[in-house]
Amino acid sequence: MGKVSDISAYYGMVIHRNFVPLFADDRYAQMFGYESAEQILALPSLLELIAEDDQQEAINAYESVISGKARPKIRVFENTKKNGEQFSVLTIDHVTEWQGQPALQITLVDFSQQIEAEKKLHASEQRYRLLLESSLQGIVVHRFFEPLYCNQAMASILGYDSPEAVLKLSSLLSLIPEENQQKAIQLHEQLIQGRVETNSVVTENVRRDGTSAWIHISEAVVSWNGKPAVQSVMMDVTQQHQDQRRLEFQANHDSLTGLMNRRSMSKTLIEEYAVSKRSLQPLCCILLDIDNFKQINDQYGHSAGDEALRIFAIESLKVLRNGDYLSRWGGEEFLLLLPNTLQEQALIIANRVREHLASFKVEAEASVKFSATVSMGLAMLTAYDVSPEALVARADSALYLAKEKGKNRVELAPQVYEL
Repeated sequence: MGKVSDISAYYGMVIHRNFVPLFADDRYAQMFGYESAEQILALPSLLELIAEDDQQEAINAYESVISGKARPKIRVFENTKKNGEQFSVLTIDHVTEWQGQPALQITLVDFSQQIEAEKKLHASEQRYRLLLESSLQGIVVHRFFEPLYCNQAMASILGYDSPEAVLKLSSLLSLIPEENQQKAIQLHEQLIQGRVETNSVVTENVRRDGTSAWIHISEAVVSWNGKPAVQSVMMDVTQQHQDQRRLEFQANHDSLTGLMNRRSMSKTLIEEYAVSKRSLQPLCCILLDIDNFKQINDQYGHSAGDEALRIFAIESLKVLRNGDYLSRWGGEEFLLLLPNTLQEQALIIANRVREHLASFKVEAEASVKFSATVSMGLAMLTAYDVSPEALVARADSALYLAKEKGKNRVELAPQVYEL
C-alpha cells in the first residue's frame, strides 16, 4: 500500500449517535472546511454535511448497522463542505461504545482527486472513442479476439451493416481464413506479452458474403476499460492487392495463352533442377512444337495461328496432372516440366497430350476448321546434366529428331552423353 500522500487521500474520524456529533478530530473538521473539531461538535446534525440526495441512504445505513440488522460496510457518499462545495468520500463504519451507549464511528477518506482524475480519464476515453467513430479507417478493439469495439468503417469493410453486427460475433477469428488463424493468434500473443510493440501485416479476411478482402492491419496494445486489449486499425487494400497480383501474373505469364512465360518457367526450371539433384528424384523435360505452324499462318491467317496456340494451351492443360508445369517457351514452342516423373511415365503423358491435340479441331475465320499436330522431344535428368540448360538442350535435340522423323511424334533424348 502507498502512503496517504501517494494516493492524494485525506483521513478523518467522527463518532455520532443519530447523527449528533459526539467526537471529531481536526482532520475531519478540515475536510469540511472547518478550522477545528469544536466547530463540528457544535453542529446540531452531521446530516448537514451530507448531500441532500444521499441523506436518506445515510440514515438507513445508520439504523441498519446500529440495530444489528446489517454489518458495517464501506460506502461512498457525496459530502458538502462549509462553502457548499461537494466532494466524494469513502466511509468506513464501525459500531463503538460512547459513554455506555452504542454509537457509530466513521472514518472518512477524501478521494475527490481520484474521482476527478477518473472523470478526466473517462472524458478522455470518450473523446478517444468519438475519434475512432469518425475515422475513415476501420478500427476494432478486441481482447483475445473477442470484439469490444468496432466502428462503422470496419463493419463496412467486411460487409456488415453496423458495428453491432460485428460485436455479436463470438470471435473475430471467424473473419480470418482457417489456414491463417494460428498466425493471427501468434501475433496477438506477441503484442499482449509485450514481445513487440506493434504489428503491421497485410492479410486476407473473409467478408460477410464469403468473399475475400485483403486488409492492411496495424495493431498495438491499448487500455480498454482498464484492461489491456489490442486495437487494430484496418485499411482495405483489396484493389491494390488485386492490381499487384494482376501485374505479377502479367509479368510471369504469356498474354495470349495464359501459360507461364519463358522468364517464369526458367525460374521454375532452376528450382526443380536443384530439388531433383538434391533429393535424387526424377525430373523430365519435354519441348513441344506445333507442326507446320508457318503454313497455318499462311493459309488461314495469323489470327488462326493465335487461336491454334491458345487452343493448344487450353487442351493440353486438360490432360496434364496437378503439379506439371507448362509454359510458352517462344513462338510456337512450349516447354513441359514433369517433376518426380520417370521417363516411362513422361512418355505416356507426352503421347496423351499429342493424341488429344491431334484429335481436336481449331476453328478459323469463316467457320473453317483445321487440325494441328505437335512434335515432342523428351529428356530425363541425368548425372551428366550439369545445368538446367543442359537438360533443355537434350530435349531440344530430341525435338529436332522428332521433326526429322516425320513430326507428330515423341522422341527420347539419350540417357547419357556419347563421348
